[in-house]
Amino acid sequence: MRPLHRLVVFDDAKYVFYWKKEHTPAALQEERQSNRGKGHASRNCPAIRRIGALVIILNFTAMKFVLFVFCFVLSFLSGYSQVSKPTQPTAKELATAKSLATKGDVPAMLNMGQYYYYGTGVVKNYVTARQWLTKAATKNNVTAMLLLGDMYGEGLGIKRDTVKALEWIKKAAEKGSADAAYQLGEMYETGEGAPENLQEAVKWYKVAAEKGDADAMIALGFCYMEGDGVPEDRMAGYDWFLKAAAKGEPTAMRYIGDYFSQSDMGNDCLQAIDWYMKAADAGDSLSVKPVGVTITKDECPTADKAAIAAWMKKLADNNNPDACFYMGGFYVMGIGVKRSAAKGMEMLIKEMELAKNSGAERNFSTNNLFTLYNSGKLTEEHQQRLLTWFEQTAGRTNDDEMMSVIANIYINKEAATTADYKTGFEWATKSAERGNPGGCFWLGFVYSKGLGAIKKDDVKAFAWLLKSAQKGDTDAMRMVSTCYESGTGIEKNRAKANEWKVKADAATEE
Repeated sequence: MRPLHRLVVFDDAKYVFYWKKEHTPAALQEERQSNRGKGHASRNCPAIRRIGALVIILNFTAMKFVLFVFCFVLSFLSGYSQVSKPTQPTAKELATAKSLATKGDVPAMLNMGQYYYYGTGVVKNYVTARQWLTKAATKNNVTAMLLLGDMYGEGLGIKRDTVKALEWIKKAAEKGSADAAYQLGEMYETGEGAPENLQEAVKWYKVAAEKGDADAMIALGFCYMEGDGVPEDRMAGYDWFLKAAAKGEPTAMRYIGDYFSQSDMGNDCLQAIDWYMKAADAGDSLSVKPVGVTITKDECPTADKAAIAAWMKKLADNNNPDACFYMGGFYVMGIGVKRSAAKGMEMLIKEMELAKNSGAERNFSTNNLFTLYNSGKLTEEHQQRLLTWFEQTAGRTNDDEMMSVIANIYINKEAATTADYKTGFEWATKSAERGNPGGCFWLGFVYSKGLGAIKKDDVKAFAWLLKSAQKGDTDAMRMVSTCYESGTGIEKNRAKANEWKVKADAATEE
């Protein structure tokens, strides 16, 4: 956000709606490795703190693999269902289960173990839980085996023992549990709870996949795609993704979209978009972004933009933040819909209110709205609506970047009044007090010009501009360089002037 008199005229090429959350291909392998073994509850099971898994995040020009967790546990009856917290038993049900378990009834032993494991109907007690689960596991109950594997792996009620954890999970896998086989493959792939061995990982993934486990199909697809534990075979990887998609797995649908977006896979943008839309409709929130990026950047000229815009609008109306974000861009640039800066503004506001973003990502959305404010495409009424929203939101959230934006707007108003400068200065002060470089810049800018009732003060101007420059603001760096060159607000120092000029040039190139 810069002074308006130094802003270029905004045309469609200047909008940055399609830059959201992009990733670089160079980080692909590094990020995937760094995320191995990090937990995320993609399945409801007790091992989520230990086990990693796989997810693709698309760069839209290259695939970027990141590990994402899949947990897996079996129940006693089906051999394939997930472990979930048991329902609260009545006193009678609890007494019956205990009586039956004492007499050797295996399902009752499992129930007692789970009651104590989760603290359902009884006080949570891992020691007692392990006693009952061990009895059930020795009677070949695979659910009990997996829970024991988790307890030993996490050290719940007993000293952590990864050897025993692996032993119990392997027993469950050998008893035909697809979920256990998948978990075993994950352990061997990540090296969490088992020696890292990609060949063993592939072996167990295949066992689980051939039993119909969709998560294992996806994991196996990744192994083939990356040549992990098997010779690289992207077609075989695609086939496994396709099998998982046929089972209704939305993330697999997204991965197929990723597959078709790659140049070495034919770069079939229509197929890619179709799969992304299927994935999003099936509940995969990450699949909205690649559609929005592809259409906004016009990377698929033959796509039916009107149909895609209607689809995106439906998702936006259903409060999907990313759909609101890209629909905002569609309206502003007239992609598949009649151009309307006002509707684009409302969509972008809605995205920010829904997403509750923070940090750099929120600043990005704020900057997009600021760009739209200065584009000349909004009526005065809509500009005022946006400014009011900025002020209300900044006041409610203490968003320092938004405060800086507000300061910018007031200070650079056409025919700005003394009251405008005062208001801008107040917002800049609030922003600067929170350490925002833009807020510091605007305080320095106002002091350097002596705007409104604020008296010109070169020393204060330089102090604030220096703070802004030290925080990375390139315009502040250039003004600091000028101050050193001319001796304005600081003793003349050409070496320092050149130093800040070099820093500004380097920052601009980045």
